[in-house]
Amino acid sequence: MATYGVYRVTEKKCATCSFWVGGRTIDFRAYKPYYVKADSGHADCIAQKGKKNTPAAQCQKWKLWEKL
Repeated sequence: MATYGVYRVTEKKCATCSFWVGGRTIDFRAYKPYYVKADSGHADCIAQKGKKNTPAAQCQKWKLWEKL
């Protein structure tokens, strides 16, 4: 069973960033994005080459995921 973290779409975390390439899905409330469920493991950040982050990490290059 895989583990995941749950983050609100308003949080500036790697899970809600367009540069994070880890596995994630969007949960909706009233037809609007509300939560992002992201795999809890490390994943690459394409804004910072060679760096692996967790979905809960933060950085200065955060940019809202376009699907939100």
